[in-house]
Amino acid sequence: MVQHLRVLIRLTGRFPIDSLQAGFVTRGSSRFERDAGLKRLRPWRLITVLASVVIIVGYAALYAILHSWLASQRMKDWTRRTFGPTTDRWYRFAYNLVGGVTLLPLLPMLVWLPDKVLYTLSPPWLWLALLGQLIAVAGILYGLWQTNIWHFLGLCQLFDMPLNGREDCRPPLVVFGLYRWVRHPLYFWGLVLIWLTPQMTVNRLALFAALSVYLYLGTFFEEQRLVAEFGDDYRAYQRQVPRLIPWRGPRWQPQGR
Repeated sequence: MVQHLRVLIRLTGRFPIDSLQAGFVTRGSSRFERDAGLKRLRPWRLITVLASVVIIVGYAALYAILHSWLASQRMKDWTRRTFGPTTDRWYRFAYNLVGGVTLLPLLPMLVWLPDKVLYTLSPPWLWLALLGQLIAVAGILYGLWQTNIWHFLGLCQLFDMPLNGREDCRPPLVVFGLYRWVRHPLYFWGLVLIWLTPQMTVNRLALFAALSVYLYLGTFFEEQRLVAEFGDDYRAYQRQVPRLIPWRGPRWQPQGR
């Protein structure tokens, strides 16, 4: 009898009831839910994930430097002096093409580099996030329509198409619609789109943080060009409408309205 009790104690010590209950919970759970209980990564796994973050952030920084350099007035002036004034027609299109092609390597990096899931949204938060992303896409498309999508893509300049009855392809200062709420609505909605991703990983968090910093800093360089182009009109617009977060509500009233 005593021997049987000793055997039973050893068995229950090795297989506690809690472990059976844990197995019941994880049997029907997803892979992420089974791994969610791991508080820490193993050292070698942590090193590989950190290396992925360095690679992604480093490439994003190089992309930001290249993109900002190509968008600078100095680079545009150099191109005009070197290749002639005809570069004004194709520069914007080439700029977008280079920007799109150099952005593509980030996609396989997010897929193939070692990563760690931080959270995955479940209903109803999943549906709210997807709805927010849908609204963000609509906001981006509406903002492009306001500023003329053909000019944004560079096709207006490339094919020398008149814009809104103007003799050339230069757009006027847009201060209506979304631009009454925030000076850079495309950047704002772009940030909403990426940060409402239903599943956040370490690599995505690093990339989204780098892109957010780049977009915020990019507003300063872009507004230098806009002040040089529109002068006091844009300065007055700056004083009334927020830069990136529409926290004041619609502030600007175009003349004649």
